[in-house]
Amino acid sequence: MEFTTCRHQITRFLQLGLLGLVATLLASCASSGGYGGGTGHFHTVIVDAGHGGHDRGARPVSGSHEKDLALDTSMRVAKLLRAKGFRVIETRTGDYFVPLDRRAAISNSQNGAIFVSIHYNWARRRGAAGLETYYYNPRAKRLAANILRELRGAYPTKNRGVKYARYHVLRNNKRPAVLCELGFLSSSYDNRYVQDPDYRQRLAEEIVAGIIAEQRGRNP
Repeated sequence: MEFTTCRHQITRFLQLGLLGLVATLLASCASSGGYGGGTGHFHTVIVDAGHGGHDRGARPVSGSHEKDLALDTSMRVAKLLRAKGFRVIETRTGDYFVPLDRRAAISNSQNGAIFVSIHYNWARRRGAAGLETYYYNPRAKRLAANILRELRGAYPTKNRGVKYARYHVLRNNKRPAVLCELGFLSSSYDNRYVQDPDYRQRLAEEIVAGIIAEQRGRNP
């Protein structure tokens, strides 16, 4: 059962004084994957490497395209999460294309899960730079904020904030879902950092730190 539905039904049962049904419903919500934030409400992380295959994503000033950087970073995130005891599902583990519907469906099939999509940015204006995270469902806003708070320490670039967006993998996702933009490949400044494997490792470490902060119920 989804978190919003659980909340409405619990409120109704409380109004009617049906405390026994409230206890039953709470147990059902906790086990259904309807994660609404807080300690221990998720144990699975769907790590989504953006683009892939014929879809190269953003083109860099120099070096690797977005699809390759996103995959490399996502695999680093997945490895670190597994070492921390999380169950991890990767939407792709190689250079092939996965449709957006399929990415969301993978997430929707899992209970007690969150979805983290990894991307790198591009803009016509070469001066555009920085890190930002996106959410659609309000349940995911704190997750996006926790991740961005940690990412600010990965490398010295602009903090562009936590933003609402209607990206397909976010708005069609029944689980708390965020999309991370980890720097602008169109910026010679950002691109210099993100093309370096050591900095991508730092990005991965900070994303994992943000996920752990969310699981512990920390407010940014």
